[in-house]
Amino acid sequence: MNSSLFYSQIGINTTNPSAMVDIVSLGNTGTTKALKVSNSNTKEILTVLDNGNTGINVSNPTSQMHTSGSVRMTGLGINTINSKALTTDTSGSITTRSTTLLLPQVLAGTNGADAISVSQTLSSINGNASYTNGLLVRTFTISQTSLVVLSYQLGVGNIVNASGSNLTDGTSKQIGARLTWKSLPSSTPFTVNDVLYTDAISFMNSSVNYTKQFFYPRGSVSVTLSPGTYSIELKGYVYAYDNVQGIRATFGGSAYDRLDVIATPLQ
Repeated sequence: MNSSLFYSQIGINTTNPSAMVDIVSLGNTGTTKALKVSNSNTKEILTVLDNGNTGINVSNPTSQMHTSGSVRMTGLGINTINSKALTTDTSGSITTRSTTLLLPQVLAGTNGADAISVSQTLSSINGNASYTNGLLVRTFTISQTSLVVLSYQLGVGNIVNASGSNLTDGTSKQIGARLTWKSLPSSTPFTVNDVLYTDAISFMNSSVNYTKQFFYPRGSVSVTLSPGTYSIELKGYVYAYDNVQGIRATFGGSAYDRLDVIATPLQ
């Protein structure tokens, strides 16, 4: 019994193949096809151009890997750091982007700690509102256009009349809080000192017990911001229209004062 082994290389458009199958393109332009495979219906299902662009179900691929169908990957590892994610642009090109540019980011606060280390006391009478100054300012930077959520809670206590006595006149009063712009980048449509959000608690009392302990004006507002550095100020205020007793209150004396800033990039 005799046996023979044959070893050979196949060259297509080359007389010196350097691999088991060696195909050399017929031309050197970006549209010259070095390899074309069609199915039984003559549909072109695999294309390799002279420039290396490969198409699957795409006869004229415009990138190194170009497909018009679905893509499936198995056996991928787990990234516990989550530093990057795959994304596509409007034309379908795949890129990676840092997750810090995709996911909601805490820019300030959200740690559950008291945000105000000092307190300020205000008085109002005869329709003249009074506001805190520099009680709490947060500065944050937006790296790309984002939907920014600002939320706050401001403790207000020691509520008495303007002279410091018990508040018992029964006339309407207000204590409140508001967010105002402290500083802005040049590209923003907002204006420094503009009010972004405000919240007030109105009350009347005829008994000293009605204003004991703390009140908590609170609020949340969403706003789209372009890249830049912003500063927002949380202001407390009091207002009393009457000209007899008025009102006095202390802001920031609670352990539950908050001002949180969270940004979600807009894609």
